[in-house]
Amino acid sequence: MTSAPATGVLICDDVEMMRTLLREALEAQPSLHVVGEARDGDEAVTEARRLQPDVILLDLSMPKRTGLSALPEIVQVAPAAKIIVLSGFVTSTIAEDVLALGAQQFIEKGADIVAILDAIEAVVTSTVR
Repeated sequence: MTSAPATGVLICDDVEMMRTLLREALEAQPSLHVVGEARDGDEAVTEARRLQPDVILLDLSMPKRTGLSALPEIVQVAPAAKIIVLSGFVTSTIAEDVLALGAQQFIEKGADIVAILDAIEAVVTSTVR
């Protein structure tokens, strides 16, 4: 019996500590594999295009180009990727805004790792784009 290939995840966050914590938590899951990292919105677009990950964890507030401004282009260059937006800046409409731009989930950065893992599982098993 062969097991399913691991879900490839691209982590996009300007804070190195956040990328490290996410990478360690995700790599501890046998079903997940971090395929790359990006530190700003421009790198997020480049890496999404190059790597074609299954899932993208995208911070909204990054230097050079925000995740919010990069999101529509990421959707275009990696159309099969499921995008989960992480943000510490929550407004009354931000979740609606990112979902309208093509993300599948929105999670506040204060959420625990279980919520992030649950969101990854939800988008991977969903048949909705």
